[in-house]
Formats: sequence, structure tokens, C-alpha cells
Amino acid sequence: MSFRDHLEELRGRIIRAVVAVVAGMVVGWTYREQLFAWLLRPLEIAWFCNAQEKTSHPCTIPQIVHWMLHYPLFRAMREVAQRAQAALPLNTTAFPLNPQVHFPDPTSAFVVYLKIAALGGFVVALPVVFYQLWMFIAPGLYAREKRVVLPMVFFSTVFFLAGSLFGYYFVFPVGYAWFLGFGGRVSNTAVTVIPTLMMDEYLGFTSQMLLAFGVVFELPLFVFFLSLVGLVTWRQLLAFSRYFTVIAFILAAVLTPSTDVYSQVMLGLPLIVLYFVAVFMAYLFGPKEAKPWREALSNTIKKRDDVPTEEKPVEKPRAGDANAVREAKIRDYEARVAAKIAAAKADEPKVP
Repeated sequence: MSFRDHLEELRGRIIRAVVAVVAGMVVGWTYREQLFAWLLRPLEIAWFCNAQEKTSHPCTIPQIVHWMLHYPLFRAMREVAQRAQAALPLNTTAFPLNPQVHFPDPTSAFVVYLKIAALGGFVVALPVVFYQLWMFIAPGLYAREKRVVLPMVFFSTVFFLAGSLFGYYFVFPVGYAWFLGFGGRVSNTAVTVIPTLMMDEYLGFTSQMLLAFGVVFELPLFVFFLSLVGLVTWRQLLAFSRYFTVIAFILAAVLTPSTDVYSQVMLGLPLIVLYFVAVFMAYLFGPKEAKPWREALSNTIKKRDDVPTEEKPVEKPRAGDANAVREAKIRDYEARVAAKIAAAKADEPKVP
């Protein structure tokens, strides 16, 4: 395919993926409030923990994760805390137990729900998006490698969703609780710092974190694909692991929009674990050593380069060369045409 044909192919794949996302947006718009409520759960738990920070039972990280995994239990706990707070003569907490999110103008809420529908549509269309991506790469693969396209589409979707859910349940509520912990009563003053959260900013931050964790969890499939086509072996990946440990935490710092250490560590550690999972997959399914044809090509180039320039033999055209055969056929054809013309002229009647 020419470069223009590749661009046409890419355009067609992108159009199909966009159509799938738009179709998924219709489903996302139908369930926009349910999706937004799901995205707000980490904020609810983080806010409640900051409201309870000055009490005798402050939240712990295992408790936060437990509440995220068992949300009905958290709602029951919050109702009990609300009744206990209502019985107090004075609210001594820095935060109210129920958080609020705001929007600055009448159209902002509509735009936020539209973005939520787009996010839901992207998740619904993930199999189609990954299928179009892998089918764009498939023409450059061998027949053995093309057989894994459909499994790669399936596992790409599963790993992306697994990464996003890992961040949602184990990282977001703890990270948000850490950020909200900067609020409260300022020491030696009567001023209380209470955050005012905007819908658009909260959605943008959360969606970036979901995307970052989803992309990071695609690492094993990417490394497996490189080993499948023979670009790397498991020995090379294992030798590179000590350098990748440093790269993992650098990537975690770049990909996470937050600045807290917890979020970066919780993204860097799974990245390292997934890298060793990728090494194991490369050991099971990838080539154990370099391919023979690569070694042969390398040896041929090395022998050619070892010959000095002035001593390199000049190849003479062989009699059986394709160009010589083609030229002989052309001369034979021209000779037959000339013979037919001469015979036709000899048969013509002479004019008196």
C-alpha cells in the first residue's frame, strides 16, 4: 500500500470508531445521572472521612477501600453519623457530612452531563475502538500473528477496564481524602477552609485519572505484542527491568494529574508488577532467542562490510539473468515482426 492508501485506511478506521463512540453516547446520555453518581462515590467517602477526622474514629485507608467496595455499608454508616451530628448542640466539624458540587453558569451542568455521556460512550465502544486499532496494524503482520488480533481486542478491553477500576476503588478515594485534608480550621485563626468543588473540574480530573490507569494496564499486551513479532525476548526484558523500575515511577508522576505521593506510588507499583507479568507472557509465547533469519541477515551484512571497498568483486551479468532473458525476448519479437513485414511486402502486387 502507498502512503496515501494507508491514510485512507486510517481515515476509515477512525470514522468507524467515532461512529461507535457516538452510538455509545446515546446509551451514556440515557444513564447520565447514574454514571455521575458512580463517579461521585470516591468524593462522598473522602468528604465524609474529612468530616470525621476530628472525631474519635477517624478513617483509615483499609476502611476507605472497604467502603468503596461495599457502598451500601458506607451509606448506612453515614446515616448513623448524620443522626449523631443532628443531636449535637453545635457542629464542631470542619466539613458538613454531605458534599456539594457547583456549576458557574446555566449551561455548565448540561455540558458536564454531555461529557459524562461521551465518557460512557467511549467505554461502551471500547471493543470497537480496539478492533479498529488492531485491524489497522494487522496488514503488516504475518499469518501466525494475525490470529491473535481478536484475543488482543478482548484482552485490551479487559485490561483497560481493570486499570480504570483499580484506580477508582483503591486510589481515588484515598487520594481525594488526602487533598481535602488541606481544608479545615486554619491554626490560630477563626477561619475555616472549605472547598468549593465545580462539576466540570471534578469530572475532568477524575476522567484523566481513569484514562491514566486504563492506559498503564495495557503494558503487558504491548510488551507481549513486541515479543510476538520477535522484536524483544524475555531475556532482554528481564535485563531491562531495573531500568524500567525508575521509568515506571517517572511515568506515574507524568500520567497522574495529582501531586500526592500515594497516587503516584499506587500507579507505579502496578506498572512494575504488570511489567513482570509481560516478561512471563513473553517467556511463554514469545521467541526464546533471536530468529534465524535475523542472524543470517546480520552475518551477511557483517561479511559484506568486512570486505574492503577496493577489493569487493564486481559481479558480471550472467547469461541467465532476468534482464538478459527479457532483452533476448524483445529482440526475438522484433525479428519476427520484421520478417512478417518483409513477407507482406513481397506478396504485394507490383503496380505497372
